Amino acid sequence: MPVSSEARVDQILELLETAGQSAYFGEPVTQLEHALQCAQLARGAGSDEELIIAALLHDIGHLLDEGGERVDAIGVIDHDAAGARYLREQGFSDRVAQLVSGHVAAKRYLTLTNASYFARLSPASVATLQLQGGPMTEAEAAVFGRDPLFEQKLRLRSWDEQGKLAGWPVAPLSSYRDLLVAHLSRAQQ
Repeated sequence: MPVSSEARVDQILELLETAGQSAYFGEPVTQLEHALQCAQLARGAGSDEELIIAALLHDIGHLLDEGGERVDAIGVIDHDAAGARYLREQGFSDRVAQLVSGHVAAKRYLTLTNASYFARLSPASVATLQLQGGPMTEAEAAVFGRDPLFEQKLRLRSWDEQGKLAGWPVAPLSSYRDLLVAHLSRAQQ
């Protein structure tokens, strides 16, 4: 019997509530706080449903047991691909999965094209950058710049960098349940 949209969302929220209590790799927030801050930034920017969902779930690959190579201080190296794969398996739209899979590429792009961006990266983010391939080459950047979701991936990356503030009051995880259920229900039609 297929698992309902509600049951899948509840499993994801439980994953975020439990595994998300761990520290967010050298930052002053938990992984759940980081996810909620990113989603709040997306909501505050008037983003559409899929971009808000991608902001909330962009780092879910760090929380999965089946994630890729894990380095304790910096998490799952290919968490972007693991997260996108998991979200597709759960029935999320291809656009949500593409946004999640592109947030590391956006960091690699920005470190090539924007020196001040690189200077603002946290030590943990610099360490992961090296394990994720370092700054893009010019050829990689040219291809990435033609991605139809290019601007949205850069916006998601911006929220990813901003969503690391200790004590910032944000909407609770439960406030995203209806959005997630509605998205999965539509994506399955």
